[in-house]
Amino acid sequence: MSRLIVLSNRVKMPDGNPMAGGLAVALHDVLVGNSVIWMGWNGEVVEADDNCDNNEFSINKQATSAYLHETNAEVTYMTTALTSKQYQHFYCGFANNVLWLLLHEQPDLMSQTAEDYAGYQEVNSLFARQLKKIIQPDDVIWVHDYHFLSVAYYCKQMGMTNRIGFFLHIPFAPLAFWQQLEKSSELIRYLAHYDVLGTQTEQDKTNCIDVFQHYLKDEFLEKSLLKSRYVKDSYSRDSYLQEIFSKSSLPSTLHAEQSFSKTTNSAGVQLMLNIDLSIPHRLTINAYPIGVNVDKIQQQVSHLSSHFSSQFAKNTHKDSATKPAAQQIIAVDRIDYSKGLLERFSAYGSFLQQNPAYQNQLKLLQIACPSRLDLPVYQLLYKSVKQAVNDVNQQFLPNEYQADAFEIGFLDADALIDDLTDDLTNNWQAITYSEKVLNHETLMRAFWHSDIGWVNSLKDGMNLVAKEYIAAQNPENPGVLLLSGYAGAAEQMQAAVIVDPHQPKSIIQGLKTALTMPLAQRKSRYQTLLQGLQQNDLHAWQQNFLDDLYGGNRPQTNNPHSANIHTFDLQE
Repeated sequence: MSRLIVLSNRVKMPDGNPMAGGLAVALHDVLVGNSVIWMGWNGEVVEADDNCDNNEFSINKQATSAYLHETNAEVTYMTTALTSKQYQHFYCGFANNVLWLLLHEQPDLMSQTAEDYAGYQEVNSLFARQLKKIIQPDDVIWVHDYHFLSVAYYCKQMGMTNRIGFFLHIPFAPLAFWQQLEKSSELIRYLAHYDVLGTQTEQDKTNCIDVFQHYLKDEFLEKSLLKSRYVKDSYSRDSYLQEIFSKSSLPSTLHAEQSFSKTTNSAGVQLMLNIDLSIPHRLTINAYPIGVNVDKIQQQVSHLSSHFSSQFAKNTHKDSATKPAAQQIIAVDRIDYSKGLLERFSAYGSFLQQNPAYQNQLKLLQIACPSRLDLPVYQLLYKSVKQAVNDVNQQFLPNEYQADAFEIGFLDADALIDDLTDDLTNNWQAITYSEKVLNHETLMRAFWHSDIGWVNSLKDGMNLVAKEYIAAQNPENPGVLLLSGYAGAAEQMQAAVIVDPHQPKSIIQGLKTALTMPLAQRKSRYQTLLQGLQQNDLHAWQQNFLDDLYGGNRPQTNNPHSANIHTFDLQE
């Protein structure tokens, strides 16, 4: 029987504990009816012999849901610790101090060393060797994210002929950025050994093809379009970014009709390459935009309408021009340079200064999860974020309440939901800040209670927060999504209020548009966005990628149950 082997940097065991990160991926439909092995790092760093061959993999077999128990299906978890050397060179070094920054178009922050690149290749080879030990002829391998660009190369070098797919959860940078990477030519050649390569957006797919054509021009035998698949995308991200950012259009002019509801014909590309294999190699490149489990999210918030009185719900009337109703903005991010946190706080402070009627009425709840604090550049960002929160709060406090740095604006984690349902004008401060890692249901409740969901990414592969915020809204009184045009989600979610995070004026105008949007328009935009989420959900992402990976021979499953959300982090 064919098995699916999933390889990701981190493996989230089904222990019920939440994990910080920007991706929530449900594997339920992949698990049910298939024999699945999930392989990766267990998150531990050990002092050990630095020989990669000494990494020990532990095996744990568990059913991950009641339904899996009923069907006697289980997942085999194969995990290993990293040695301190592997952690420093593979994870901290090349993966996060080079590739993450390169792919998010921030090469000025990169720090390239030969030792880090060698460590990256050693760990990719380590996992390839482990795959070789367990592989069976009919197995199919699904590799996730930028930590493992080279795994397919090592697998093929060891003679493995199994189908191997790769999905990149973060952006694929344009050629100009790859040219700033010393090892780009070799790395792209290694990446070309996958059979299917998936990106989040059409723009990322275009970038990927351009990069391959540049670095592999001497190995090209043929390029062809595959059978088209209809996706919900009215026009390319470059087109609407040009329309919004290069002209005088304001966010309020982007109507719901420019959204998921139009279809375009999106075709994958197949490259025939003469790389170092015994026969010409076929590589499929296509966009597979990841979705969310809409039904599950709606179930998590379905009880809120009847349990909370109207005084806690979003405001349906904004009649006063001089004193707006109290409103809540929510933003959820890892503390990363790609998320536009400092740009958000600066523009928000400017908005309050220019619109004093919103002082003592409007509140921004920022949930910010610290990330990669082993890296000095992230330590600096972490300090800058906390200082920026404090500065904005200090700016709008009466003189008698001025406090020392970092003494205000940091929410007691246990009081987060209580804070959402309290009268927003009591003990007002501009920004409420929390580093609490919330479980999924609690986060969806927080989205339901918030008038605006704010995604301010300078660059993002997709950003599932944007999609989850819409899925969690009250249909009778939905909030507004304020979305950066540089998040991958913006390519699909054009009925959101789109802003340019690099332009404070754009953010300020977008905030005003969202805060004053009439109920009828909020409902219209919400319905359009929700329809798109339902048509391009998590199941569609899984099905489209795996259908291509299996080459039309995917095992059939009978799964009458809706998918259960299983949270794990692919970006760490």
